Amino acid sequence: MKITKILLTSLLLSAGFSLSAQTAEEIAKKVHDLPDGKTNYITASLTLIDKNGKSRLREIASYAFHDGPVKKNVTVFRSPKDVAGVSYLSFDYPDNADGSVKDSDSWLYLPAMKKVRRVSGSSKDDDFQGTDFTYDDMGERSLGKDSFKLLGSETFDGVDCWILEYTAKDKNAKISRRVMWIEKSNYVTRKGEYFDRQGNKFKELLCENIEQSSGYWSVRKMTMTNIITNHKTVYEATEVKYDLPLDTNLFTVSALEREMVK
Repeated sequence: MKITKILLTSLLLSAGFSLSAQTAEEIAKKVHDLPDGKTNYITASLTLIDKNGKSRLREIASYAFHDGPVKKNVTVFRSPKDVAGVSYLSFDYPDNADGSVKDSDSWLYLPAMKKVRRVSGSSKDDDFQGTDFTYDDMGERSLGKDSFKLLGSETFDGVDCWILEYTAKDKNAKISRRVMWIEKSNYVTRKGEYFDRQGNKFKELLCENIEQSSGYWSVRKMTMTNIITNHKTVYEATEVKYDLPLDTNLFTVSALEREMVK
């Protein structure tokens, strides 16, 4: 699951669509392929809360656009001063025609070092800049990286949901399994559980304040909790806009290096 897909979801399906006839793979594909506008722009706060209740507030802005079949996303920290200017660029590609995976390209810019570094595939499950979200959450995870199983249905927070299991095909993945509660009416993710290589649950996701704007569904608040460390990150979108003109030059490594992303 990625932050951009959790935040930016599609129009409701037509009333005549049969919910019960879908396989796990079909549900996963519909979640993955939800339209989120040609472009989107988000500002958000990130509140990091440790086990003692001490909190730190960060503010970010995120820009995304579809360059043909490639989804490009760039996120920049605006505050506080110690992380301001840190930016992350990712290119997410569709799976190849034969079903094989073309891994995303990702770069992180650290203004204190005036340096861009590539984020390798093995680091995608690492925490993103001290938050409880991962680098993989910041982009769009390829369907080809997982196998899927429909575990059943359940009412969660008054909403009828599928319970969908994602199992990483890479046996060395730090997050071996994800279980997601997917709202049947619109494919919005409502809840998630994350498991390590030993099969132990170590993180939980809660999605709240779900609204429809400009014809798209948005989850305006997400809380990711590490149940081992009792640390959590609360993501709250303060502004969400779709289909606005964006400068595509922002989505380049040179834009990171020149600190163009604000």
